[in-house]
Amino acid sequence: MSQTTTDTIQATLTDGILHLKLNINENNSMTPEGFAALDAALENHAKDPAVRVVVLGSAVPGFFCNGLNPNAVHGASEDQIKDLIQYFFSVLKKLLFFPVPVVAAINGHAMGYGAMLALMSDFRLMLDKGARISFPEINIGIGLPVFVSRPLQDLVGMNNARDMLLYGKALKGPDAQAMGLVDDLVDAEGLEAAALKVAKKLSGLSNSAVKSMMNALHQRYTENLEAILAEDTANTIALLQSPDAKEGFSAMVEKRRPKFS
Repeated sequence: MSQTTTDTIQATLTDGILHLKLNINENNSMTPEGFAALDAALENHAKDPAVRVVVLGSAVPGFFCNGLNPNAVHGASEDQIKDLIQYFFSVLKKLLFFPVPVVAAINGHAMGYGAMLALMSDFRLMLDKGARISFPEINIGIGLPVFVSRPLQDLVGMNNARDMLLYGKALKGPDAQAMGLVDDLVDAEGLEAAALKVAKKLSGLSNSAVKSMMNALHQRYTENLEAILAEDTANTIALLQSPDAKEGFSAMVEKRRPKFS
């Protein structure tokens, strides 16, 4: 067993299964430090031949990942926002194209970027009670990148994706499972064991065959990838600096309803 622990990421490798646990802050909302640590963990472990499966989870009870920390955006300079968004997309890209399967153990709320992390994983297990998953960007005055929207539509269909994105509704586990967003629901006591069971089954397969299958499954997302990411990056940076986004994040910090123009 090998273990690497930082202030924001706990990484443990046992019998070919890499456990990555977010431990960023009290609600696992993404900060610049959190992005950098997760990006580095994915980069380093993608090259490790001993890793056969990843279980992505949380060390914070009740929160898988609660999206972007509003303080990371509110009042940030243009250069700080650009740096943040580079990590934003780098992590999602590394996760989607990780060479071995990723199992998301959703132990609590997965909002915004947390839902994106779950979406980019290959298997999603979620609490049957006490957790919600949502893309609430519309309520903050920002949009969803094309890079994220495509796999969402593949999983849940156009109409469900439309409703999730335009209404920003937070879904409970049974509703998320019914539309295909999560694979299975588990009680709080059994979530880690259930994720480990899936991981062990996958880790016992031919590693070379699994990597080939992963490449085949994700190949369609490589089409026009760099152009899509470049446009998404530019649009996201522009949106985060728009008056509506500034109002949305200010409202989050001040814990009030936003007033959009």
